[in-house]
Amino acid sequence: MASINLEQFCDRFHALLGEKPAITRLIEAGRSLMAELISEREWFGDILRKVLFEPDFNKNQKTGIWPNEITLYRCPDRSFQVLCYIWESYIIDTVHDHGSWGIVGSFVKPFRERKYRRLDDGKMEGYALLEEVSSAIFQPGEVTYVLPLNKGIHSMENVGGDVSITINVYGRNMREGYIQFYYPEKNSVTRVYPPKSFRETLAIRAAAALRGPWSEEILKSVLVSDLPNYIKKEGEQSLKKLKSFP
Repeated sequence: MASINLEQFCDRFHALLGEKPAITRLIEAGRSLMAELISEREWFGDILRKVLFEPDFNKNQKTGIWPNEITLYRCPDRSFQVLCYIWESYIIDTVHDHGSWGIVGSFVKPFRERKYRRLDDGKMEGYALLEEVSSAIFQPGEVTYVLPLNKGIHSMENVGGDVSITINVYGRNMREGYIQFYYPEKNSVTRVYPPKSFRETLAIRAAAALRGPWSEEILKSVLVSDLPNYIKKEGEQSLKKLKSFP
């Protein structure tokens, strides 16, 4: 199999998206491109050097939900991004969904992916009933994928005692600001935010939980603020909870 470096991969992936392919074609062609990228490891040494020795590289990293995430490339038109995840030994990821389609390549050491189907209608806040539909181990060089929202619920697991690495490509988000973590053993689901948004969310939830004389005023101010809509949604939910307290 021919190999390509990261720059070539990004150029070819951008060209692929420019064709506006159907999702099945996108996933098929994207998986082939990913297989070419992860067949060669030499290019990844430059990434590690940047992480360790180039402060500007780290300064420009966008703080995500996962601390083991490294941004390798963000397309200027925001049509896709390339991320790397370094998984510690035997770590098991929380079951989660995605706001976009994604292509995941096993780069170093194998990982297990479990896929889930959501059985409930999503109308009950905090409740989710999942069914595991597949479990597969992907060896280095193999590629899997996820679809957006309820069609892409899965978890990742490093099955060995060494560090494993995946290279992931994600498209434009259909749902901005958060993902959802699922806890199948409890039939529950919760929104999860990046650190800055998470602090704002915690402050909103705390305002409702404290039930102070100022709580309602704070939550109503959230609703008319310049905060993102997904944060305002948290304000709406917390205001409902506040008003439901006896």
